[in-house]
Amino acid sequence: MTEVKVQQTKVESDNEPVAVFFGKDDPENPQDGWSSWKKWRVLFVALFITFTSTFNSAGEGAVSAGFRKEHPNISSELFITSNFAYQLMLGIGPLLLSPISETFGRRNMLIALTALITVLFLPQALAPNFASILATRFFQGAAGSVEGPVIAGVVADLFAKKNRGRAMATFVCAVYFGNGLGPTLGNWIAFKTSWHWCYWFQMIMSGTSCLLVIFFLPETRGEVLLQARAIKSEKETGRPHYIPGGVHAHNWVEAFKKSSTRPLVYLFTEPIVAGCACWIGFAWGVVFLYIGAVAHVFTETYGFNQGTSSTVLICGCIGSLIGWVQDQTIQERLYQRSRREGNGVATPEARLYSSTAGGILFSVGAFGFAWTARPWIHWIAPCIFVTMSNVGSYIIYLATYQYLAEVYGTFSSSAQAAQSLLRGILGAVFPFFGVIMYDNLTFKWASTLVGFVSAGFAIVPFVMIKYGAQLRARSKIAVQLAAQEPTPLGDVPQEQTIAV
Repeated sequence: MTEVKVQQTKVESDNEPVAVFFGKDDPENPQDGWSSWKKWRVLFVALFITFTSTFNSAGEGAVSAGFRKEHPNISSELFITSNFAYQLMLGIGPLLLSPISETFGRRNMLIALTALITVLFLPQALAPNFASILATRFFQGAAGSVEGPVIAGVVADLFAKKNRGRAMATFVCAVYFGNGLGPTLGNWIAFKTSWHWCYWFQMIMSGTSCLLVIFFLPETRGEVLLQARAIKSEKETGRPHYIPGGVHAHNWVEAFKKSSTRPLVYLFTEPIVAGCACWIGFAWGVVFLYIGAVAHVFTETYGFNQGTSSTVLICGCIGSLIGWVQDQTIQERLYQRSRREGNGVATPEARLYSSTAGGILFSVGAFGFAWTARPWIHWIAPCIFVTMSNVGSYIIYLATYQYLAEVYGTFSSSAQAAQSLLRGILGAVFPFFGVIMYDNLTFKWASTLVGFVSAGFAIVPFVMIKYGAQLRARSKIAVQLAAQEPTPLGDVPQEQTIAV
């Protein structure tokens, strides 16, 4: 009897699930096992994808004049709908695509979508009518939605919270460089050659990004790598394996049902996500409002041509560089001080400190642009204020991304997808009334209106800093993730595995 009992116990032990996790300095662990060179190589590929996507998003307006010259029946307002379709899908796409990447990984998704984006430039460059451009921009926007949440997820995969700041700041710089250089280079290409070459140039860039992903971007999602390891171990040993803290779908339908609804749940039930989404949504809408309005103001006020008026948008690149330097010299020090005061764990609200000034700069820049764009005032003056406004919006953008990543951790892509929805919608809608608003309200009062609304939103970071801890305490998701923080996937204690 005793011998049988021992045998039964042994069988039961053999059937118990085995924990799978990354050991210390595990070479397959993107955060702790990969070398700095490998991390930054992968990050460069991710940043190039971001740059090409935002370049595509912001550069569409450069095609308008040349295309409408060949198709006189197409008005400028109608042509804007092509970018509306792209921006709208840029916001909706992450609801479906980025959460699935949390379950099935980043690499395969990025390969498929960058390839699709590249192919869709062909019918645009050869478009015989506007309907061709409109349809392809719609689907390209869905594919281009990898730009924000999924790439931000890659950054979170590669770098732990304590040293993620520089990588995330550089990621946002790539976003702003795409927004600045897209319309600038696009307008010069259209001005010197033809509108067709705007699309050919972007097709070359997108094709390059696809090749870079294929050859230089391995899978970065830790849970996906561990799941692959677990499946391999199950086949070899016959014993079930699991990932501590991980939840995995076993088929695409299950993953789609669960993960595609998560961003909407966050948006409507998480005050932190809703507040950040409204704030960055408005700021992002103004960025795209300025892409058309600023060039229009400089054309009408200073007589700039298509190329020189769009060159003013380089102020966005300059503003992002200033914002990046500020982040590394001021914001990052404030965050590290919070870590030291918290015995190695910083409060998530520490990511918002500089955004208190960023919201004010964003508003002051709008007011300054409103009252200095005059024929008798040198054009450099409004350029300075446009730059200031971009410094502010850069800081806001970076702060919301980092804050959501801190609060929602492993499911940050879903939180980012939620705020991307409002960013995409407002980025699509604002250009519709941009030039019309500036003509009807006059240049000074249109920008003054932007300044007043921006001033109202400037209170958001102050509220988050003061009440953020209380909001997180009421969030089931944030509380659950905070409880897991002491033992993340890469640091599961060895004793726990032995016990299992």
